Amino acid sequence: MAGSALHTLLAAAALAALGGCDRLAPGTGLPAFAGFESRCESLPAARFDVVTAPVEAKEDYSLAYVEIARLAEPSSAQHRTVGLTHAKFGYRSTLDLEGLEDPRRGRVCARARVRVEVTTAPMTVYVAREYRGDPCREPLIVEHERRHVEVFETYAAESATRLARELDERIGGAVRYASTMAEAQQAIRAELAAHLEAFMAEARADLALRHAAIDTPEEYEKLARECGPTR
Repeated sequence: MAGSALHTLLAAAALAALGGCDRLAPGTGLPAFAGFESRCESLPAARFDVVTAPVEAKEDYSLAYVEIARLAEPSSAQHRTVGLTHAKFGYRSTLDLEGLEDPRRGRVCARARVRVEVTTAPMTVYVAREYRGDPCREPLIVEHERRHVEVFETYAAESATRLARELDERIGGAVRYASTMAEAQQAIRAELAAHLEAFMAEARADLALRHAAIDTPEEYEKLARECGPTR
């Protein structure tokens, strides 16, 4: 394509923690005199829910191609940047603990409930204003950029399924024991943050490869080949 459709991937990550505990185990079906460990093992199962936030790509024709070029990553000087898909791929997560406290012995137990929302918002498709209304160039630019939008959407859906499985495997559903609920929460939060950071690093590399597979030399030449030299 005569214009490079490069992409800026920004990692946005917010980690929030909400703690909670009970001194007894309501709803476990165990008598109040049951052992602490028995009541802990009867806590509700750990949960790891990963969802994909719905995203609507906004089209923007307000920028000239020279302005779009400033938003894009460096490209060959031989190519004019006539289109760009800009998205922020990241996540929002919450951590909640369901736990019990044994104040006499200074110990607690808990299981985690984790929710992660994978998001690609905001997403904007830029088309150079010089080509708005161009019967040949505008449709080609938009079609090319929509393929990049699909890369983000497809990857988000794929990664949500994989991430839920990995969190379940690596953080696990075992009961956590600690001296305080804050200590238990901090330990699980650190594990969650480490895994999500690794997930984002992998996402950057994977998305770069998928977008590069679309931005081929043939695509750079497509506008000129089908519509003649760009103005």
